[in-house]
Amino acid sequence: MNKITKIFGLVFLCIIWGVNWVAIKISLEGLPPLISANIRFLVAILALYFFIRMKGYSLVLSTREYRVVLASAFFLYVVDYGCIFWGEQYLSAGVTAIFFSTYVLFTAIFSNFLFKNEPFRWNRYVGLLVGFLGIVLIFYDQLTATRFETMTILGSVAIIVSAVGASISTLIVKKHLSSMNTAVLNLYQLLMGIIFLVLLSAVFESPVQVKWSWRVILAVLYMGVMASAVAFVINYRLLKQMSAISLSMIVYIIPLVALATDFLIYNEILPFRSFAGMVVIFGGIWLSQWNKHGLPGFRRITGKR
Repeated sequence: MNKITKIFGLVFLCIIWGVNWVAIKISLEGLPPLISANIRFLVAILALYFFIRMKGYSLVLSTREYRVVLASAFFLYVVDYGCIFWGEQYLSAGVTAIFFSTYVLFTAIFSNFLFKNEPFRWNRYVGLLVGFLGIVLIFYDQLTATRFETMTILGSVAIIVSAVGASISTLIVKKHLSSMNTAVLNLYQLLMGIIFLVLLSAVFESPVQVKWSWRVILAVLYMGVMASAVAFVINYRLLKQMSAISLSMIVYIIPLVALATDFLIYNEILPFRSFAGMVVIFGGIWLSQWNKHGLPGFRRITGKR
C-alpha cells in the first residue's frame, strides 16, 4: 500500500465515519439503540458475505483465530457500539464526539503499557492532549449547554467506556490478527458481535418501539454498507500498515467532517471557535508525529519506518 493509497483511505474513512454520527442520530428517531445497531450490522453482514463469496475468499479459521476474533468482537460490538448507541440517546452529537475522542488517548496508553506494541514518546502524548483540547474547543458551546443530570452523566460514561472497548479491540487486531483477510475478519467480528447485541436487545428492548420512516431506512442502510462493511475493511487494511496510535487519530478529524456536513446540509454557521479548534487539532496531530530529528514525521503518519 503506497502513500497515496493510504492518504486516500484515511480521507475516505474520515468522510464515511464523520457522516455516520448524523446517521446514528437519525436512526434513533425510529429505532431503539440496540435494535438499530442489530439491523445496521445485519445489513453489513449480508453485504460482506456476498463480497467474500464473489471474491472466493476462504472462511475457514483456526481455533486460535476464532478465540481472538471473539475477544475483539466483544470489545468492538458489545462494549463499543452497544455503549455508543445507548449513550447517544442522552447526548448531542458534539458532546458524544468529545467523549469518544478519548479513544485516541486510551489507544496510546494501552498500546504503550498493556500491549507493548509501540515505544513511549512524550511528544506523542502532549500532541494527543492538544488534539483533544481542540475537540473540546469546537464543541464547547454544546458541552456548556448540557445539563449533566443522572441519565446524561450515565450516557457520558457509556461513551467513554465505548472508547475503551474500541481501543482494546483495535490493539487486539493489530497484535494478533494482522495476517487475516480484512473482509473475512470484519465478517466474523460482525457475526459474533451481533449475537451478543441480539441477546442484550431481547432483554432490554421491545420491537413495538420501532417506527420506520425513509429517513431511518436510509440511515440504517448507510451505516450498514458504508460505515460498517466498507469502512472497517479499509480501516483494517490501513491498520496492517500503520501505527495503531497514528490511525486512531482520525477520531480527531471525524468531528470536523460532521461539522462540515451540518454546514452543507443544514447551512449552519460555524462559530470562530470551531475554526480555532481545527487549528489546535491539526497542531496536536503534527506535534504527536514529531520525529527524533525535530521534523514533522509524515513517514510515521503513513506507517513507513
